[in-house]
This record gives sequence, C-alpha cells and structure tokens, in this order.
Amino acid sequence: MKVVVDANIIISLLIAKGSKHKLFFSGELDIISPDIILFEIGKHWDEISEKSRLSKWELNLEFSAVREQMMVFSVEKSKWIKEGVKISPDPDDAEYFALALKFNCPIWSEDKPLKQQQSKVEVMDTRKLLEKLGLIPV
Repeated sequence: MKVVVDANIIISLLIAKGSKHKLFFSGELDIISPDIILFEIGKHWDEISEKSRLSKWELNLEFSAVREQMMVFSVEKSKWIKEGVKISPDPDDAEYFALALKFNCPIWSEDKPLKQQQSKVEVMDTRKLLEKLGLIPV
C-alpha cells in the first residue's frame, strides 16, 4: 500500500522503536514523502538524538535505514502543489497533500487537524493503518 509519511512519524520512529517503527520497516508499505521532510527532520536532529539516546553515529545509521525504505519527491513545482495548498489545513503541510493527490494515496500522520479540516485526502493514524493492513483486529 502506498502512503505519504509525514515528518512527525519519522521523528517518532527515530526516537522510539514502537509500533510506528515496526510498521515502517514491515515491508507492507510503499512509503513516499516530499523532500521537505529532510529539512524538517534536520531542524530537529539534536532533539531526536537527545530523546532517542542514540549517538550521532547510531542515529545516522538509523536514518540511513529509514531513507532506504522511503522515496522522496520534489512537488514544489508540480501541478499538484496548487491543490495541495488549497486543501491543506496547515500551509506547511501542502507538499504532503500535493504528493498524496499525485499518487492518490493516504497520508500517514498523527496530526488530527489534518483529518478534521479537509476531506479530499485520507489521513490515517498508525492504528487505522495497522487495521487497514490487517495487522491488528478492527
């Protein structure tokens, strides 16, 4: 299943090896994200390192593994960005919506306002994604 992953999911799975980490590396998902995600993760790198209790070297290894599982696309100048800006509840998330529209797939996010303030793109939290994939009972 193709899914656009948001930065908070990646940050969360870099910090702790819980259900998000397990799902991300399960092989069940075709994970894509806009290239802005790299900037967003970079902004929080020191915080991620501190909270994860990983050394910089270990964190770099973990992030390299994440990057191997994820395709990153530039959507800044795509025909989808205008629609992404229009429907995104937060202008900072427009590229995620543009990519979801381009590939006709959901966004994996725990950000509730993304779900509640628009209806064009399905936004799934981790639990809903696990249920949809049949990895936990509904």
